[in-house]
Amino acid sequence: MLLQLAKNMMGIGATEARRSTRRGAAGRLPVTDAQTGFIQHRYDIPLDYKRIEPAPEEDPLTAQHGNVGLLFESGKRVKPGEFIEVALGLQNKPEKLRGKVVMVRERDGYYEIGLWLATRADASRMRILEQSCYIEDYIKEKKLREGPFALNRDRAAQEWIRKYAADLPG
Repeated sequence: MLLQLAKNMMGIGATEARRSTRRGAAGRLPVTDAQTGFIQHRYDIPLDYKRIEPAPEEDPLTAQHGNVGLLFESGKRVKPGEFIEVALGLQNKPEKLRGKVVMVRERDGYYEIGLWLATRADASRMRILEQSCYIEDYIKEKKLREGPFALNRDRAAQEWIRKYAADLPG
C-alpha cells in the first residue's frame, strides 16, 4: 500500500505553501526537525492549507491528540493557535489532515509552520503520506544518479524504508 501511494504521488498546487529547491538530495534530508521533533514535509512537494473552525473533539491538546506534528513552509504567516486543514496531493484525491498551529518560525522570506495534528487517525495517515513523499523523492534522485533503466521502484522504496523509515516518529 505504501509503495502504491508513492507511485501515485502528485502535487495539487501550492496556493499558500511555498515550493523550495534550497535543500539537498532527498536521501540526505532529515525526516524530522532536530529542534521540534516534527516530521518535515518534503519542501519540494507542494501542499495546500486553509484556516478552519475546529470541531470540539479535534482540539489536539486533549488526550486523543495525534501525538505527532508536521512542519512545512509557507509564504504567509499563520498565527499560533489557529486550526488549519492541510491537503497533500494524491493523484485523484488529496488527503486532508487537520490540526492546530503550535509553532511559527520566521525564516529568510518564508515561515516554518508547526502543526500539531488533531487526531490519532490524522497522525497515522500523515506518517504514511510523508513517508510516501520521501520515497518518491528518493526514487527520483536514484533515477537521476543511476539512470531510469537501472531503477527498480520496489527495491528503491524498500531501500529508503530500510535506511530512513526508523527516523519517522512513532
